[in-house]
Amino acid sequence: MTDMQNLIERIRIKINDTASFEFQDNELLSYIHEGLSMLEMLMLSNKVQFNITYLYTASSICPVPEDMLEIHKIVSDNKEMPLKDVTDLSYGYYILNNSIILPCANAEIYYIKEFERFNISDDINLPNIYIEYLYNNAVIKALSRLEFNMENEKNELMQLSSLIIKTALHKNGIYQMKRYNGYAL
Repeated sequence: MTDMQNLIERIRIKINDTASFEFQDNELLSYIHEGLSMLEMLMLSNKVQFNITYLYTASSICPVPEDMLEIHKIVSDNKEMPLKDVTDLSYGYYILNNSIILPCANAEIYYIKEFERFNISDDINLPNIYIEYLYNNAVIKALSRLEFNMENEKNELMQLSSLIIKTALHKNGIYQMKRYNGYAL
């Protein structure tokens, strides 16, 4: 398992800043967090189901969880509820004023949750290929600030993006340890 400090040290080696002269840890950490947001957008835009969690509500009005990226499904009485328009009179749920409005109480809301935003001392509990994505993204951000040519890094990031999506769609969002093109998933 990798920790955030090790990842930052790897980034520093690649960008030739081992003495922390150009970049503070917090700046590199912000690049890693930005990479997590980009990874989430990449996966959501390709309809990958990842990091799914749920909550139970006994009410028909539930505030949207702060860490929710997208609703996966809502289940009540072992039946999945459809999303509907606010003006639609059919059975289903809708979102209004940062609340999920349900046609009945007692429902399970399954949603895609944001990845955890790590602190410098935290372990990173993500698949290795995601960590490589974060590494490459942070290197590109740092080198772009220094106005370097980053063609190799950009190509590698594009390859990683493609691998992540192909693997995730093939597995329906269930990740198993495998060797794929040199990366442990």
